[in-house]
Amino acid sequence: MSQMNIKGLALACHWQQDVSPSPPESTRLLSLLDRIRDGGSIAAAARDTGISYRNAWGLLARWETHLGHPLLIPARGLGTRLTPFAARLLELDAQIRESLGPHLAAAAEQMAQGLAEAAAPARGVPRIHASHDLALALLPERMAKQGRPVELQFQGSLASLASFAEGRCEVAGFHCPEGPAGASLWQQYKPYLKPRRQVLIRLAKRSQGILVAPGNPKKLHGIRDLTRPGVRFLNRQSGAGTRLLLDWMLRENNIASRSIAGYGDVEMTHSAVAAMIASGHADAGLGVEAAARQFDLGFVPLLKEDYFLVARRELLRQPAIEKLLDTLKGNAFRRAVRALPGYDPAGSGTETPFSRD
Repeated sequence: MSQMNIKGLALACHWQQDVSPSPPESTRLLSLLDRIRDGGSIAAAARDTGISYRNAWGLLARWETHLGHPLLIPARGLGTRLTPFAARLLELDAQIRESLGPHLAAAAEQMAQGLAEAAAPARGVPRIHASHDLALALLPERMAKQGRPVELQFQGSLASLASFAEGRCEVAGFHCPEGPAGASLWQQYKPYLKPRRQVLIRLAKRSQGILVAPGNPKKLHGIRDLTRPGVRFLNRQSGAGTRLLLDWMLRENNIASRSIAGYGDVEMTHSAVAAMIASGHADAGLGVEAAARQFDLGFVPLLKEDYFLVARRELLRQPAIEKLLDTLKGNAFRRAVRALPGYDPAGSGTETPFSRD
């Protein structure tokens, strides 16, 4: 087969629902080759992949024609082995899947969020635009089970507050650290907050820090360590509360953002950052402790921060908003939040003052 024909191979992605359809023929071929490599038997490999012995031979023959190279080496008394070409095909497929997996997961999340925004919300269904949070992510399923669905879309803290100010959502979620960092970030949130017309609702307190590979092999213990040679950082998008916090810490420590390798590389959620670190595509990123534990990562705590929801006062007596607040105050929801590492749900669903020193 000519090099031109080999280059004719193409990668493609597709949409699918929760119930997986029959895998494409190329996927069945790779599964078959993988089992032949491990067991040396075409018949056993066919049984393991759920196809008949006859169809297995037909599949192999078709792809040998497509690829222009033999895939199997029959060896009398030694079983069947893969040709070097087939072995390399499997190796490259595994490498590409590992490399693209986190990106495809992040893209799927982005697509889901975009479609949720494009779909007109059903009457009486509150729209929540919020900074990504693992505790808040528990809410839609619980509300749906009570017959009071909500529409939740994750974006940055500033983008969520801007959306709220423009009337594109009924509730906005954002987070703010304790201490001087919080006082500084609050000034960026303040233009969107109107205490006389709005109510500020506590969701939870959470632990924010540096997500690192298991065992912290780079020995990262603070923000300054992110500038060390060989440390690959992964940032959050502009306007995200975690990005605002990072920029504040860099200013306070007189650290130039250009000194951090990867400052310009971003992901949209705590979970996406954690997934990229877990897959070896980055060494560190800022995020919540629960995201680190979700992917069995190490975690270097830096500070505590409060996560808030803001809503218009005139909406508090609407049944959908009342039910939302009742759920946040409920013991079942608070137990679920408390089970998240680094989270404290004390006061969840209760009104709190707007002032932030």
